[in-house]
Amino acid sequence: MLQTVTGLINEKEAGTLLVHEHILVGFIEDGKLSPKDYDRDEVVAMILPLLLQLKEAGCSTFVDCAPEYLGRDPYLLKELAAKSGLHLVTNTGFYKAPYLPPFVYQATEQDLADLWIREARNGIGDSGVFPGYIKIALNDGTSINETQQKILRAAIRTSLETGLPIQCHTIGGDTALHAGEIMKQAGFDRERFIWVHAQTGKDLAVHQQLAADGMWISIDSILPGTYDKHVDLLQQLLAHGVSGDRILLSQDTGWYTVGEERGGNLRPYHHLLTDFLPYAAEKGLDEHWLQQCVTRNPYQAMRIRS
Repeated sequence: MLQTVTGLINEKEAGTLLVHEHILVGFIEDGKLSPKDYDRDEVVAMILPLLLQLKEAGCSTFVDCAPEYLGRDPYLLKELAAKSGLHLVTNTGFYKAPYLPPFVYQATEQDLADLWIREARNGIGDSGVFPGYIKIALNDGTSINETQQKILRAAIRTSLETGLPIQCHTIGGDTALHAGEIMKQAGFDRERFIWVHAQTGKDLAVHQQLAADGMWISIDSILPGTYDKHVDLLQQLLAHGVSGDRILLSQDTGWYTVGEERGGNLRPYHHLLTDFLPYAAEKGLDEHWLQQCVTRNPYQAMRIRS
């Protein structure tokens, strides 16, 4: 099953699923973002028409990827789910510096895992909303620093305890490889781990290796003006032996930006479904497989494991 902000759903109910999108993001350092920094009614007014447009395009499930301290708001998501008719999914977990509250640097791996396990079991505060996955991030560079290693290991503990999958913001292939090594040493099933922004990895041998290990390869930023580049990337991934059963497609778009007038430059959510998938099929990618990348694959990646 997949955990949404309004309850558990099965694969049929999940339908077409966008695995990495955003409703609201606030880039305020040191974990200081709070609901006082934005008007929830304004966010609903600005975002709801985009979600209704997405639902009309055939989407059923929308995974919101803002973690706590970067824009997660379970009350906002619950309201938007009710008004849009979409299944919305939120998370537990933390991002990376400079958007971490100070206590994270002093907390132990187990301290962090305990926080996230508690949310998975009891819900987020008094919202009645349960997280559907763990959202974390790795630092940029060639290896994972101490703080982000601690967050990764805490996410592994949380996943083992709760069955929740992990989505991990990762720029480039080097840190993804390092994460894979840490998970292998921990005996952790890589099928619980989604490499987000995998399009930023330049060495496709890395994609092939990590997909063969079970890791999910999430290709996003598929936005107008990038379609040819993404079609070419997908063709190359398949040619390099990356299993099509491990690939996820999304946009990483939206969103209401805290601090900008009326949320700033909001972008529609529907283009992947209405524009890119037909275009990619015209360019020779298998239509059935493309649909699988926004239906069965993301459901399998995001489902709760026993």
